[in-house]
Amino acid sequence: MTATVRILVLGLGGTIAMSQNQPGGHASPAAQPDASMFPIPGIELEFREIANVGSPSVTFAHVREVLRVAREGSDAGFRGIVLTHGTDTLEETAFLLNRYWNLDTPLVVTGAMRPANAPGADGPANLHDAIVTAASEQARGLGVLAVFDSLVHAADRVTKVSSRSIDAFDSEPSGPLALVSKDGIRAMYALEPSDCVMPTVPAELPSVPLIGTGLFDRGEALGALVHQSEPPAGIVINGVGMGHVPEAVMPLVREARERGIQIVVATRIPEGGTSTYHYSYPGAEVDLINSGACMAGMLSAHKARLLLQVLLASGASREEISGAFAGFAY
Repeated sequence: MTATVRILVLGLGGTIAMSQNQPGGHASPAAQPDASMFPIPGIELEFREIANVGSPSVTFAHVREVLRVAREGSDAGFRGIVLTHGTDTLEETAFLLNRYWNLDTPLVVTGAMRPANAPGADGPANLHDAIVTAASEQARGLGVLAVFDSLVHAADRVTKVSSRSIDAFDSEPSGPLALVSKDGIRAMYALEPSDCVMPTVPAELPSVPLIGTGLFDRGEALGALVHQSEPPAGIVINGVGMGHVPEAVMPLVREARERGIQIVVATRIPEGGTSTYHYSYPGAEVDLINSGACMAGMLSAHKARLLLQVLLASGASREEISGAFAGFAY
């Protein structure tokens, strides 16, 4: 007889914990999903609520609490941990959790695109698949995972690609890591372990503004930040193409580096990421790198911001920051 395994389900809120006031009406927080409604043979579930908020309102304090409770659960013998979360910022929380999750115990994040009482609600299936994944031996040692629509995504690669469809997540550039089956997960490729896991969780993260750029930008937003009496320790620019900015912005990039501000450049393009060598015209990636900026590589601007915050909080040097981002380069 197969031994029963225990899975700890943590709740942070989001659409999976919302209901509509009428069919097709507004959705707002209601009860967290009751995992006991989805019995799975051989799996014993325990649920704990951390918070019940829309995912744009998740705080670092919430993330710290998830890490604390998840670690305690792992120490107490739970086979895996599941976290329900709103989809708007799910990829960011998953990425951030992965910076501090150094256990083999699976930590699986999931959510829903439709409220619990909406026709065709996807929360029950996603929760079921996340629990199966967390209980799977094949998921051990893979770090933080995100499960949606029967697909398993690595935290560092998952991204939300639709604001409406229940097939809302994909992985850039590799595609999903695995499929969920009735007996666990079936991997589609091997995942190299992350080499950017921090040993301790800080009390808070430093402020790192994220600004965009585009046609006719003369650096107004960047200049306002650089010229503050107490400028931020880092700034992320969501650039164009392979990680490019207008030539007019480059003097401010160099001035920021002279003031000790770490600049990271990502791209607003959904696929392909930034480069380190394709272009060397003024404002292109070679010019930015020669001016002291880091390129975000495969990371979106939002994940690049979180990585920079984590590195700055750890006291990382300029060389260590460059090395960490180099690990995400194409």
